Amino acid sequence: MRLLPLFSALALCLLVAVLPSALAQSDDTPELNVITVFPNNPFNIAKNGQANRVVFNVGTKEDRALKLEGITGAFLNTKKKTEGQKGYVLRNLTITPIKDLPITTGLGKPLQVPFDFSPEFKPQDLGIEFRLIVRDEQTGKKHNVRVYTGNVTVVEPERVWDLQLISVYFFLGAVVLTVIYWASKSYPGSRSLSKRQKRSAETKKAAAKSGSGSSSATAAAFGKSSANSAVDDEWIPEAHRRRAQNAAAASSGDEGRPALKPRRSGRKN
Repeated sequence: MRLLPLFSALALCLLVAVLPSALAQSDDTPELNVITVFPNNPFNIAKNGQANRVVFNVGTKEDRALKLEGITGAFLNTKKKTEGQKGYVLRNLTITPIKDLPITTGLGKPLQVPFDFSPEFKPQDLGIEFRLIVRDEQTGKKHNVRVYTGNVTVVEPERVWDLQLISVYFFLGAVVLTVIYWASKSYPGSRSLSKRQKRSAETKKAAAKSGSGSSSATAAAFGKSSANSAVDDEWIPEAHRRRAQNAAAASSGDEGRPALKPRRSGRKN
């Protein structure tokens, strides 16, 4: 019976000796020195639908081989909820994987890592937190370390005219106007079509008139040349011309006389 209290005292001493080391092993999250910066954004403005950049300067004082494997975070409802309550986390950010970047130890230059996030909320002030996924090279264990908790102001982006979209609208408008113009030109009964038909008829009429005029002028010129050629007899000798005139006069005189009946010849019995 005396041995039982002795064993209990030994077990209690062993528990007291082992418990601190067990707690130390369970809480082996690395201690990181992280400075979070919103470049060219002193008021932490986050525009909806656009990439908003944040840069982490990561280092550690621990003598441990640590590598950065990813970045994540969440939008928080810090006005109406507290951490641990339902609805405190509005939306988790997608994990961005990183290809095993070693974290600087001691007094070396910190590791600079950019990260882009995009909200999709109504314009308002929201809480935000960022976490780094770190792997311990010695144990192979991954740690999700919260490195920043703050606020951002969500706003709508400024509406800027898209030159490419404007050029597309301009091209489509030009095509529609061209189609309407040619349709109005070719539509039966349209003013432009009747004008063109009238102009074509006038052109044909003028062409026909000019053709008949040219034919008359050609005929008159031909007749005049024929008349000129008929009276051009100066080259004929005078004697021949007189003979021709006498012959013409004689023939005209014979034509004016009545025709004589032929005499009957015969003997009376």
